Amino acid sequence: MTQDPVKVVHVLGALDRGGVETAALRNCRAIPASCVEQTFVTLGPHEGLLAPQFRAAGADIRRCPLNPKATFPVRLWDVLCKLRPDVVESHVSLVSGLVLAVASAARVPVRIARLRSEGDGRRDTLGRRFQRSVLREMICNSATDVLGVTSAALAFAAPPPHDRRYRVVPNQVDCNRFRFVPRVGEPGAPTMGHIGRASPEKNRGFLLEVFAEARRVRPDVRLTVVGPGGIDDLTSVVPRVAADPSVHLLGHTDRPEAVLATLDVLLLPSHREGLPGVVLEALASGVPVLATDLPGLRELASRVRGLDVLPLSAGPVRWAATALALASIPQSGRAVIAEGIRDSEFALSPDDQWWRTVWTASR
Repeated sequence: MTQDPVKVVHVLGALDRGGVETAALRNCRAIPASCVEQTFVTLGPHEGLLAPQFRAAGADIRRCPLNPKATFPVRLWDVLCKLRPDVVESHVSLVSGLVLAVASAARVPVRIARLRSEGDGRRDTLGRRFQRSVLREMICNSATDVLGVTSAALAFAAPPPHDRRYRVVPNQVDCNRFRFVPRVGEPGAPTMGHIGRASPEKNRGFLLEVFAEARRVRPDVRLTVVGPGGIDDLTSVVPRVAADPSVHLLGHTDRPEAVLATLDVLLLPSHREGLPGVVLEALASGVPVLATDLPGLRELASRVRGLDVLPLSAGPVRWAATALALASIPQSGRAVIAEGIRDSEFALSPDDQWWRTVWTASR
């Protein structure tokens, strides 16, 4: 007898371009609709730029704006009662506590909180601490599973000792799409790069400070910056950066693997991260990475080759020197970096059906 597909509802801010959304879209395309019916409930003021692609992949999209907040729980409860899902998977940091409390009230059997970052980027005020404490307690009381991409991300949910619902499930990378391709010919001018949206936590302006210092050592060095959101964060540091022939500002791309094939080192000077997919993509492509010394990235650096971390306080001079050293890694070293990812838990296997055990727990 054929079993009905599992009904999964994902709750997130919007279907815009980002690591969470990219992974979710990949899963929509890879997991047969005959096995899983996926619905995305967005809490923001709009569905997001990727909404048409999610629909094309077979997903349903519903809007349940967080504002007005006073009526949000009732409106979400109504949506869940109409959809009657087997699983609710919430991707909205500690606010998942509220989402999963509503899912529990709607009698959803499997309620999953996904933690992607080691913080929320908000000021650490007394009121904010109280709010976090309440939301953590709601997660603890409502979730059947709490999954963090790193130990640091999971720690943000303050897991109780020995609670097996709380565990680390890392991001993974498609090593068939992102792979090392040896370059032909003699090494040319080193190219530093960054792939990420224009948002304050990405700290893209620091890239230009590092690039300026690298230029003092290697006048022929180049910089490529890729990502949506415009370039205001860059022109606020160097007003005429777009006119610099050594700087390439490419905006959004649907083919990050093609960009990575042109880079000698990837820079990630973020103020806050979890386990960035772009770091795994770069390493799988044999591109070394220099990133901010944050807990999740430090954790990753201890387990893979090719990832160096530095505090932002080390300054652009030291960042530039380290970036140029990484950019000079030979082809053989880059092949080793890529092979290390391919042989690790961070490699996505075509036979990996983790969702069967997580999403079908109610059965």
